[in-house]
Amino acid sequence: MKGLFIVTKIFLVLVGLAFLNVAIQAFINPQAVMDFVSVTLDNVSARNSTRAFYGGVNLAIGLFLIIGAFKMPKEALIIAALYGGGFVVGRLYSIAADGLPNTFIFTWLTIETTLTIIALFLLAKLYKCN
Repeated sequence: MKGLFIVTKIFLVLVGLAFLNVAIQAFINPQAVMDFVSVTLDNVSARNSTRAFYGGVNLAIGLFLIIGAFKMPKEALIIAALYGGGFVVGRLYSIAADGLPNTFIFTWLTIETTLTIIALFLLAKLYKCN
């Protein structure tokens, strides 16, 4: 049981740090983040929106996951699963609607799917222990 809590904390901190990494990159250079998907941010509003979503949202969720790892692991796992799962659903719908994206997107689809499955697995294990 103690091992499960340690694994959960490590997982949540690592995912939180990954989200913080994206947030910092988006705050510093939003165009570099969007270059991966060949989107040009050619106006202030586009850069603002990119910083808000990729920067601000990832900052908030990353911090919550790190704090949640120690204070409320179940809730943090739920957020991680919902956030990752939301990306998976959106990407799969886009593949069905628009066709196959580039390798960068497939890499993220794999990461987000893995993140979601691990979060759901750990969440189920935590609920089973109680």
